[in-house]
Amino acid sequence: MKTLKLYSSEGKPIVKKVEFANSFFARLKGLMFRKSLEQGTGLLLYPCSQIHTYFMKFSIDVVYFNKDFKVVCIDRNIAPGVSVRRIKESKSVLELNAGDAEKLGINVDDVLTFA
Repeated sequence: MKTLKLYSSEGKPIVKKVEFANSFFARLKGLMFRKSLEQGTGLLLYPCSQIHTYFMKFSIDVVYFNKDFKVVCIDRNIAPGVSVRRIKESKSVLELNAGDAEKLGINVDDVLTFA
């Protein structure tokens, strides 16, 4: 799976390893059945406007981006085994370890860059 880096609007790297799930099967599998997500990493699902945490073993933060990679919503500390609401304007979703969105300073209206 291809990996990317996530940069703040100021160009500062904030997540050094982001797995890029842009195929049907990669998005379908997502983080299911993993024991954990390595610290400092994330999973970018594209295209995506809604996620679930079925068959997951840990809680996550979910960052929703519009087509311009502007953060339109953040769901924090989503427990395993739930469906999360659909965010209509979302075009991609970044899944992080629970607490990482706040720790990394990611906020609604931030415009982030993947490279």
